[in-house]
Amino acid sequence: MIQRIQSLYWLFAAALLVTFYFSDFAFVKSAVASLTLSAFYGIECTPAGVYETSIATWPLHVLVILATLLTFITIFLFKRRALQIRLSAVSIVLDLGLMGMAYFYYHQVANGIADGLASLSMLYLLPFIAAILTFLGILGVKKDIAILRSLSRL
Repeated sequence: MIQRIQSLYWLFAAALLVTFYFSDFAFVKSAVASLTLSAFYGIECTPAGVYETSIATWPLHVLVILATLLTFITIFLFKRRALQIRLSAVSIVLDLGLMGMAYFYYHQVANGIADGLASLSMLYLLPFIAAILTFLGILGVKKDIAILRSLSRL
């Protein structure tokens, strides 16, 4: 199972999503305070209480957990290759949707602070890299299917 290259791709993709989950992906600094955005902690303001945000970040939290679990579960379905391809396609959509949702939260917070300087971290790209690794996993499964078909013809 883990000796297959696509299993390693999925494992690295899940690790990237876990890293994205616990790290800050965007920063907004103003003259009064600084805000950080992450999937786990949500929107944090330093010093506390300067800015009040009414944005609920639980959908981002749920989406990261769902994308990570789906990618991780795909590793253990090595006997069901067609299901691996389908789940990987869903995982790619979730990863790209995660980037869109993270940008939405970043945009909402950045527009809410008029005098702030907003920036996205390089960690914002981790779901995109996870989507690429998941796509490479799909290609590996398709290669396995082609090898098995060629062996069955002999």
